[in-house]
Amino acid sequence: MKATIDYQNTEEIHDGYRWVEQNCPICGIPPTKFLGVRGGEAHRDRAGVKCEIWCCEQCSLIFPNPMPIPVGGAGQHYDTEAEHFFDNHNHEKKDESAKELLAQAEKLLGRKGKLLDVGAGRGETVRRAKLDGWDVTGVEPTASFADFAEKYSGTKIRREPVEKCGFADEEFDVVILAAVLEHLYNPSEVVGEISRILKRGGLFFFDIPNEKGLFFKIGNTYQRLHGRNWCVNLSPTFPPFHLFGFSPKSIKALLKKHNLEIKTWRIYGGHSMVPSSSGIVGKLESKASKVVTAMSNLGEMGSYIEAWAVRK
Repeated sequence: MKATIDYQNTEEIHDGYRWVEQNCPICGIPPTKFLGVRGGEAHRDRAGVKCEIWCCEQCSLIFPNPMPIPVGGAGQHYDTEAEHFFDNHNHEKKDESAKELLAQAEKLLGRKGKLLDVGAGRGETVRRAKLDGWDVTGVEPTASFADFAEKYSGTKIRREPVEKCGFADEEFDVVILAAVLEHLYNPSEVVGEISRILKRGGLFFFDIPNEKGLFFKIGNTYQRLHGRNWCVNLSPTFPPFHLFGFSPKSIKALLKKHNLEIKTWRIYGGHSMVPSSSGIVGKLESKASKVVTAMSNLGEMGSYIEAWAVRK
């Protein structure tokens, strides 16, 4: 299918973004499969700005090309009060999730140790790790989130991107990157840095959407049946600002590139990503999404991946 957005200069600034052509950060080659357009008029609620979504056919990584980079930096997307950005988050549930995650880490590692939480958000995992006896460090570049996390966790939060923190080689036993990788403009660089600062045998936890899951496949087919060149992958210019779409194949390729390998993982359906809306069509779409989500628990077709990898 032919792309439909004609950028005369892909590095000029328009619509609040700088548009930059890019190669696949895993394979280093241009993407060759056009999936569709996303955002603006190519969105059911006209959210964001329209951009083209492509797929690297070698590793299956999905990303916009050209990439819309906010002229105001990451703050253009995330500079909001932490309480507002995480409106649907519950401290008690997050604390329980953090407790379970840390128990998994201790079981896999065989002990507690030095832990780094990258993208600490409101600081729930940092707080729980400190209470449970881990030697914990948090990294959160967004100022409003870092402020909140420091007060909530009682722990100093580093405010630089992890690749600029200057941690020592093999400094950490565990690195957590929860719901972060898909938001990064430089995922390969960050995973490479995590590999460098992990001890040999150290653990790396991440969770990401599975953009090759059944929900996305059927969603894209649904758009084609309606005569649209839209796709449902990613959200580069509107919340939650997902920039790269991973799958089992692409995440394994990224980990292998940086001397990491899967130790244990779970691919699951999770919750429906289509909210209920008014009108017959909207209600039918929402119900169909719930059915697809339930079906996606079969095999590796779920919408989410969570995994522990080990540094070789």
